[in-house]
Amino acid sequence: MLKSFAARGVSGCMAMAGAQLLSGCVSNTVPVIASTSSYECRSTPVDGLPKAGDGAYGCHFQLRDTETKQILPHTPYSLDVYAPVETKGAEKLPLVTLKGITDAHGRSGYVRAPFPIVPERVRFVRMVGTGAYGRSPHLIRPTDGAGVAGMNYQISGCGWDKHGITDDQGFTPLFLSETSCTFKTIFYMKRERAGGTK
Repeated sequence: MLKSFAARGVSGCMAMAGAQLLSGCVSNTVPVIASTSSYECRSTPVDGLPKAGDGAYGCHFQLRDTETKQILPHTPYSLDVYAPVETKGAEKLPLVTLKGITDAHGRSGYVRAPFPIVPERVRFVRMVGTGAYGRSPHLIRPTDGAGVAGMNYQISGCGWDKHGITDDQGFTPLFLSETSCTFKTIFYMKRERAGGTK
């Protein structure tokens, strides 16, 4: 059945036009599917955007909404690259930190490191609010320490009461505050039921 479907598609394409369309039908090119992750490393710097860090490896990223996956232009962000840790459970400290505002295409500045920049070593999140204090809770699996994506959260305290879902690496946005205060975070799953979500 699959073979006959492919044959019909090619013959239809030949009938529609001449050699020009035929070359488009018979192609070995694999379609490029645009990423919807904020954590895809784009290795080329963007002219006019800030740079931070040193090393042979470099990336810029494109910030997306965690729920809609839409690009977030002109949005304050915080970008951290963490050094590899040798011991499981050891505290991760950022080697490079870059804060700024995404451009019209949602792109960050360019960060460099002396090791490959993989998603598990990156935090790239929106900054919400203003102030010198802030928190970006991180939900991880106890078994392997990997971030838990797509989990619902509620942040309260410090003037905030926000709901959302964690990003691809299990982070919430970075919520800022003008004063030192206590944030409360709850992670939860919505249960599906007939007629809606509970």
